[in-house]
Amino acid sequence: MALGHRPLNDGPALRVAVIGPTNIQRVGAAAGIAPHVYIDAAYEVGRQLAAGGHTLIVVPDRGVAVAAMEAYLDEKGRHLVGICPSSGVSEPAAVLGISKWRDRCHEVVADCSWYEQHHRIGVLSDRMVCVGLSCGTVAELAWTKWTPGPSVALVRSTMSGLPPELMAEVSAELVELEDVADWLVS
Repeated sequence: MALGHRPLNDGPALRVAVIGPTNIQRVGAAAGIAPHVYIDAAYEVGRQLAAGGHTLIVVPDRGVAVAAMEAYLDEKGRHLVGICPSSGVSEPAAVLGISKWRDRCHEVVADCSWYEQHHRIGVLSDRMVCVGLSCGTVAELAWTKWTPGPSVALVRSTMSGLPPELMAEVSAELVELEDVADWLVS
């Protein structure tokens, strides 16, 4: 199936990116949020996306993306798109993460750099769900201003707060974890 076409099913099928920190230990320590909070929330979002028949889009590196991906695959999600940057500077752990998880994706997008990935994830998505914040996650959120961006659900329990300046310029709202599925189709 071409990336721009939605699968036929009984409900609305969306292309949904799940974004969030890769190094949940580091950002969790800074925010006072236990790592399991990110993993549990990302896993639940992945499960909800599979149950809803939606396409999941992630950068299959580590942390939040991998937890969402594992849940999506455990729940027999139908279409997992992995954005696997093929050039540019990244943490060495990111390159290892991508090589470990890319083969689990149903479709791989590799024609971008690590820098371009921040824009690409928004372009490919109808909606985004943000589970926690990190520098890379904030970059992905910021790019939704110019994409023009998909709407973003920010899972409240996974972040210490949000800069009001960011919220003034992107289409994002705080959502409780249990309300993500309803937000997707609202």
